[in-house]
Amino acid sequence: MYGEYEHTVDAKGRMNFPAKLRDEFGEHFFIAKSFNEKCLTVYTREAWEKLREDLKGKPSKVALPIERFLFGSACEAEPDKQGRIAIAPALRAYAGITAEVVVVGMNDRAEIWDKDAWVEYNTSLTPENIAEMAGEIGL
Repeated sequence: MYGEYEHTVDAKGRMNFPAKLRDEFGEHFFIAKSFNEKCLTVYTREAWEKLREDLKGKPSKVALPIERFLFGSACEAEPDKQGRIAIAPALRAYAGITAEVVVVGMNDRAEIWDKDAWVEYNTSLTPENIAEMAGEIGL
């Protein structure tokens, strides 16, 4: 999954999910708070189930807060005939989503960002920062 797609969110919290990504995600997928940024992560059904399985049997001191954070406000998305999905109010509030969003393909998942937050994030990065990070992981 790759690409960057701009869309708007209507008054009911619905947005058009990119057709290219809908093809890859299928008819049902999951949206949850992101671990690392103030955005939302979109998971395929398979990735969601793997995440659930990965948390099973982990020490509750660590697993319970993650489960509360991740599953407590998550929602299942099912695009309608127009390709729109509804984003739960708690998720929109977490990511600061108001009217304009950017959906970013992220290899095996996607992210949904408030457009202003996405622009701010991208302006904070420099090619030198990216090159340094790539070097740290051997790219």
